Amino acid sequence: MRVCAFGELLVDVTPYGTSDKGYPVCEFNPGGAPANVAVALVNLGLEASFIGQVGDDHYGHFLRDVLREKGVDTSGLLMSPSAPTSLAIVSLAPNGERSFSFYRKHGADIAVTFNPIFRQAIDQADAFHCGSVSLSDEPARTATLDMLKYAHASGKTVSFDVNLRPLLWDDLTLAKSLIEQALPFVDILKVSEEELLFLQPGLSEDEALKAITQRYPITLIVITYGEKGSAVYTQGHLIHQPAFIVKAIDTTGAGDAFFGAFLNGVYTSSVEPESLSEDQLRTLLRHANACGALTTLKKGAIGALPTSEERDAFLASNHEHNH
Repeated sequence: MRVCAFGELLVDVTPYGTSDKGYPVCEFNPGGAPANVAVALVNLGLEASFIGQVGDDHYGHFLRDVLREKGVDTSGLLMSPSAPTSLAIVSLAPNGERSFSFYRKHGADIAVTFNPIFRQAIDQADAFHCGSVSLSDEPARTATLDMLKYAHASGKTVSFDVNLRPLLWDDLTLAKSLIEQALPFVDILKVSEEELLFLQPGLSEDEALKAITQRYPITLIVITYGEKGSAVYTQGHLIHQPAFIVKAIDTTGAGDAFFGAFLNGVYTSSVEPESLSEDQLRTLLRHANACGALTTLKKGAIGALPTSEERDAFLASNHEHNH
């Protein structure tokens, strides 16, 4: 089983204390949601490739090296001679929650089109993954939709993370319409509680989930509620699984660790996604919640994503708390 992830690969500039002069010191963490998901999948034993573009600059080479070191296939990662690697500046609140500002107006991750290298990477995979951040600007916007259509038409299982970052959009109405253009090609959708409301305003959670599955051919909708846990909606049923209680220091990447773990569970299962039983889905959510919780215990995203051994040890030590 091989997953091809497409989208933004960037540097998360994360606060890391203060210098001797009292100024903030930052750590340059590798990040970008689809890249995080690719690493999460490889950490849990699946093959993954990443396609996208970084600048042919210091940060671009750093990011490519990190993905290679983590075992992600980067043969479809382009290095732009003219566009710089994008940066996300992260501000952390005392509880580990974060907010972002972006330096990516002319960033390399946006300056991509659907090209033969990307097509080949999708052809070689069994599943395709992306999110909404690459829809925020052209030409990546058109490339994303083209790839979603292509992967879907080629019979790949398609996963999509709504991952709404309002700061990246001049117009949230446009964001909503572009996400809606992506949904006809999606099999497994991830939304947060807030993103579900954004897509279906004025509806109860149950009505919103029904409306989405009636309109689009989505098999599984995964909903994350932060410290309230997660749920999966399939065939008219919502299965909820409480979160593990941990002392979070940085929530960056937790959603990607969660979704990567969930996808890993779906893709390594012996049955098709629509045939997973309630018990199987509950176990998948529990494993995914564990991976999300583990990621919040370290700063940054890619460096904090757990391995299957770490996940299993965490689940074993938390066994008694969840029954």
